Amino acid sequence: MTIVSDFQNGVNEVLKLGQIVRIKYYNVGFGAGSYYDDDATLTQSGNDLWISGVILPLTNARGSNDAILMEQGRLLNNDTKLYIQGSVNTSGVIKIGLGSYVNMSGCEFSVLSEGITKWEVSDTNILKKIYIRKLPNGSLFGE
Repeated sequence: MTIVSDFQNGVNEVLKLGQIVRIKYYNVGFGAGSYYDDDATLTQSGNDLWISGVILPLTNARGSNDAILMEQGRLLNNDTKLYIQGSVNTSGVIKIGLGSYVNMSGCEFSVLSEGITKWEVSDTNILKKIYIRKLPNGSLFGE
């Protein structure tokens, strides 16, 4: 075993103690001949991915990255941080559900434009932090 695999195994063990997370992937389509960006349609791409992740509240400690984004108005008090394995595909349009009964509980979240921060060790993705916001009606625009 190498130091990288030991570190990755440690992170994965911590993430197992987290909550069940569902990632739903979408393809984006635009209306035929439409030049408007609000004429988008989302269709599910492939199967849902079920993983484990750690949910943490935002940190409003002075000088922290979360606090700076909150001061800029880019994050709201009710937003959340989600930590997942670094190898999970998070590109494109995705929707995140929390808990084992996401469809019944309405715990659906969108990824914020602040994006996804990833940490690497020796070119190996170890951990990703995603800022998420609860969807009030449970679905993305165009879904």
